Amino acid sequence: MSNKWSLRYMICFSHHLSIVGTVMDPDADVPILLETSETNLPHQSFHESSTNVSVADSAAATMGSESFREFSDRGQISSNSSSDNDISDEDSFVESACNSNKPMSTQECFNESEMSSDDDWVEEPCSDEPMHNILCLFCTEVLPSAHAVLEHCQTVHLFSLAILQKRHGMDQYSFIRLINFIRSCHASSREVMDMDMPIWEQDKFMMPVIEDDALLMYDFDGDDGLKSTVSQALSTTASSADSDNVKLQTEGQMFSNFRVANAEGGHVTLSQAHFDDLHATLQKMQLVVDESNATLKQYQKDMESMRKAMKHMVMGDKQSKEEEELVAIQRFEEEEDEEDGYFSGYAHFSIHHDMLADKPRTDSYRDAIIKNSHMMKNKIVLDLGCGTGILSMFAVQAGASKVIGVDQSQIIFNAMAIIRENKMENKIKLVRGKIEEVTLNEPMVDVLVSEWMGYFLLFEGMLDSVIHARNKYLAPDGLMLPNSCSISIMAVERYSEMVRFWDDVYGLKMTSMRPEVLREASIETVPVEKILSDPSLVLQLDLKTCTSQETEFFRVFQLKVTREDKLTALAGSFDVTFHLDHKVMLSTSPYSPPTHWKQTVFYLPEPITVHAGQVLECSIKVQRHSKEVRWLDVALMINGDKFKYSLS
Repeated sequence: MSNKWSLRYMICFSHHLSIVGTVMDPDADVPILLETSETNLPHQSFHESSTNVSVADSAAATMGSESFREFSDRGQISSNSSSDNDISDEDSFVESACNSNKPMSTQECFNESEMSSDDDWVEEPCSDEPMHNILCLFCTEVLPSAHAVLEHCQTVHLFSLAILQKRHGMDQYSFIRLINFIRSCHASSREVMDMDMPIWEQDKFMMPVIEDDALLMYDFDGDDGLKSTVSQALSTTASSADSDNVKLQTEGQMFSNFRVANAEGGHVTLSQAHFDDLHATLQKMQLVVDESNATLKQYQKDMESMRKAMKHMVMGDKQSKEEEELVAIQRFEEEEDEEDGYFSGYAHFSIHHDMLADKPRTDSYRDAIIKNSHMMKNKIVLDLGCGTGILSMFAVQAGASKVIGVDQSQIIFNAMAIIRENKMENKIKLVRGKIEEVTLNEPMVDVLVSEWMGYFLLFEGMLDSVIHARNKYLAPDGLMLPNSCSISIMAVERYSEMVRFWDDVYGLKMTSMRPEVLREASIETVPVEKILSDPSLVLQLDLKTCTSQETEFFRVFQLKVTREDKLTALAGSFDVTFHLDHKVMLSTSPYSPPTHWKQTVFYLPEPITVHAGQVLECSIKVQRHSKEVRWLDVALMINGDKFKYSLS
């Protein structure tokens, strides 16, 4: 940058400082909205200052806390109070620009009387001073002049100074701040054009980010082309709309290429890019809402605990009827929290990866649907607990006329994108919520498909929801997929490393931990060679007619030992069957290909010696957990010895 242009910018900057100094009170009490650490600018003479900036309030209110925080995290926006050091830094900046060899004050460098009149300043036309190698505001393109840069930004990045000037009433100072704001915060054209308030109107953005940035010398106030652009944009709409419509239409011309929506026949279709943007925004908003709700519930619990503690201190151990009711309400709210936790667990992608990568599981459902496509053709299908939507898409491939996917988890937002990606959005409708609470807008469905099984078949208790959906929506002659299920038990010789671990922990015994470990059923794959008996069936359900009460049961059964060995555990597995024209069965038995359900192993406290041909007299009792209905309590008896376990 030439000395003339440097001097012009220094005068502009120092004049701005003198104005700011008379208007802003550095000691004024301004609420601190956001604090950020000091960031060093590229040039060693440039020091960022923090000032009391009222526009921060407007920015936070207009952009929302999330957007405001985003720019703050980039290290530029702050509303901290200014200090004396800030002023001295600015003075030193002006001094160094005036005379690098001779230190002098601002007053010595620029005599106010000499600069009192604009007539005393003679400025040569910009055309006489060509500017070279100016970096674009939004990409790495380097252009030969400021005019070329701004024209490139408008045509390539859809960045319009005309719109910003009209919207915010910008002047030369505003332009300088805007350029430094964009360069320091790395703001995109889209972000800047979408701002309703000029958050760059802070004194710190008078500091150049790039040394000798020729773009700062652009004559913004004297650009006749810019003024004509604004006038032209306004004249096209002024005759038919008020000022608000003028703003919307002018901005609409600029961003018409971003998002295109087509409304025909009462339906709105969006471009893929537009849909992806909305989808990502929706996910972010949902996460914020969920986090806020969780925080609010925790605060409510804390307040209730404090209230009860204070009441106990004042009234002692006496508990009124009102307090008993409050305890009951609190217990209900805790159950609701646990229910939310169950569904939020299915928002994690790793769970869906495990299920989709489970070939026996996914192949069984696909074969049952596709190989029985004649039973799906032109049918309305309900996919309960649709997850990523893969079963819904199988149903469409089989010829279903309409599929309704229902899921309470946030994964349904991803399912929306997946279904659109596979161009099935016209056939599949997704509904977020619990089947017990949502409205399907279909009085009846022809097919109910659901992958509802948990460990040991009944863990998680989703069968209750399947039964509810069957009773409410499935046609009398409708299909259930799957339509039957069973649980089997067998004897095994297998001690987990988890059990043995406590016998020797770095040379020390911790066997007192074993009972706690043994009470919890273990989920693991049992090798076939470890099986000591034939399997025994303990539960059989017809899913077309069963009730929720049948999921709690008691059975007496026998296990016939096949070889002499040490019995250390009983293992449970389950099968589900699709009794259709083309029959399909999904088994989690150790004799079948492994699945993500594996087997459920109930370890015994001590091994039992068994012999080939021996018959073990056993029983099993399965109940819902007293506090969490999705958990299971299991009681086993082997030859009169009782053992208790839990699946939680």
